[in-house]
Amino acid sequence: MVCTGNLDRSPTAAMVLAEMCAPMWVSSAGTEPWAKNPVTLELVAEADVICVMEEAHHRYIRDRFGATHAEKVLVLDIPDNYVCWEDKLIHLLKPKLRAALGLKSARR
Repeated sequence: MVCTGNLDRSPTAAMVLAEMCAPMWVSSAGTEPWAKNPVTLELVAEADVICVMEEAHHRYIRDRFGATHAEKVLVLDIPDNYVCWEDKLIHLLKPKLRAALGLKSARR
């Protein structure tokens, strides 16, 4: 999971996936040098899929780490106007993550 500062959207997405019991290892990172956990070559190289919040994050990965890693990117289109664990963000993330990663909906 990648956003700009790794403060709100990507950590929330990683926690949401963990709550959804997604069958995968998940990490979150940010594109800015001041990010809590900056995106590194090691992270993108190890990832099978890289979910980014905006198209700008996709371009960043392509420009910094190359086209091969950019092919692993899925853009979720989540704008930078939410705070960590905000209900609106969680409700927006769940269906987008399910669709992007091919996860089944939770049974009720």
